[in-house]
Amino acid sequence: MTRRKKTVLILLSLFPGLPLLLVAAALAIRGCDEPPPADEDLKVQRLEIPNDQNAFTYFQQAAKKLKLPKPDAPLARQAQDGKNEAEGPQNEQELFYEIAAGRRWDGPFVERVLKSNAEALALWEQGMAAPHFQTLEVKTWKEELTHGWSYLPIGNLAMLRARAAAKRGDHEAAFAEGLKLVRFGWRIEGDKGCLIEYLVGIAVHGMGHGLMREMLSGCNLPPARLRHYAAELAKCPADAQGLADAFRNEYEVQWEFVEGLVSDKYTPASVTGPSSPSVRELNPRVEIPWGTMRAAVFNPQATRRVFAETARSRIANVSKAFRAMTPEDPTLSEFSLLRDVFSGNTLGRSICRILLPASHGALEQKCRANVDLAATRILLALKAYKLEKGRLPATLAELAPECLDSVPLDDYDGQPMRYNAARKVVYSVGKDLKDDGGSGTRAEHVAAKRKEAEAAGEKWTDEDQKGAEQEFNEWDQPDACFEIKF
Repeated sequence: MTRRKKTVLILLSLFPGLPLLLVAAALAIRGCDEPPPADEDLKVQRLEIPNDQNAFTYFQQAAKKLKLPKPDAPLARQAQDGKNEAEGPQNEQELFYEIAAGRRWDGPFVERVLKSNAEALALWEQGMAAPHFQTLEVKTWKEELTHGWSYLPIGNLAMLRARAAAKRGDHEAAFAEGLKLVRFGWRIEGDKGCLIEYLVGIAVHGMGHGLMREMLSGCNLPPARLRHYAAELAKCPADAQGLADAFRNEYEVQWEFVEGLVSDKYTPASVTGPSSPSVRELNPRVEIPWGTMRAAVFNPQATRRVFAETARSRIANVSKAFRAMTPEDPTLSEFSLLRDVFSGNTLGRSICRILLPASHGALEQKCRANVDLAATRILLALKAYKLEKGRLPATLAELAPECLDSVPLDDYDGQPMRYNAARKVVYSVGKDLKDDGGSGTRAEHVAAKRKEAEAAGEKWTDEDQKGAEQEFNEWDQPDACFEIKF
């Protein structure tokens, strides 16, 4: 037998024991755990608020009074707004959301839904008038966060009420409702809740912006009222302090999970899932209890330190433009068996990879919300300017100080928002931070899709047109463009 063959056979004979050797190496390298990191700055500062002064009380009461259309409630087969109902919503719940999104209209249906939810909307109004809004404290990893999701249907009811006002020509009431939606989203963002609630607030925030932009082309508000709404929107930027508190909440829940692993309240399968291989299954022929494995693969305080450092990095980024944000450690999301094993904290690093990336996108959502708000303010000011001057300005600088105090900033690069008078768009450079001159309108997206279909020899139909229009997302384009349609 050759020396090479002997070497291969020796290595193969050692392979079944390799996991145990890795564990032994990890134990030798690991030594003792780190001291606990200082984390007082990562505690959410909660207030003692009487229930009758806390908007949360009224919003939860409103949620209990909601009487939303059900998916099992069929629609009468009739055309609404002249549209083919066979291709539209198939039940009352679908119709409800189609109307809220502005894709359908059914006056009697809207009147019925608003009437049946009058009590819920009145309680919502009481909550909006309350001086404080602080949600329930999240204390455990497995705690359900059902109350945050109830804010979305309340927001959709407000959308119906705004659209009903616009349909009857009461644009003052419609814009007031849009501003109220923006304020509602802003309050949710700052409610000292978890990251999910912050993102729900961003979504509601966006409902109000989108509604106001959509109504601009046909509204009859005088310039003074348009300037008023532009000024009021400036008071409701995406809540940076609310996002910082959401990251603090995430840290507290992450550390609670780590403590649960130490105390055997949780097992690794709690985060990896029952279908994923657990750390006790490093070798199918060797069954090692979790308590024994823990010393070899889990360093609680080192894991806690990573969570704390990441939370601080994200909190430091919340007030920055996207360009200025400090990037995160790429090794937190990259798997490396050797690096994980020889860190002495194999499980801890795996937990960090699973729990930390979910929070990162919230920083960009904050930027999007601020661009959304900035674009809406500029469009309101442009409409006021055009009503008074009979034309659009050559530059956004002409809007200040009569229509805007100053040109709002693009939260992606920290520079003033862009404007292309020839293309009739207000725009942001977006995530790629490149100024493409306002390229990326809905019409351009649809035209590109049509060209692709025709190049492939496919017939372009009305359904294709509708689908291309509905799938349009300004954030997927070269620039995030907001069209001027007046």
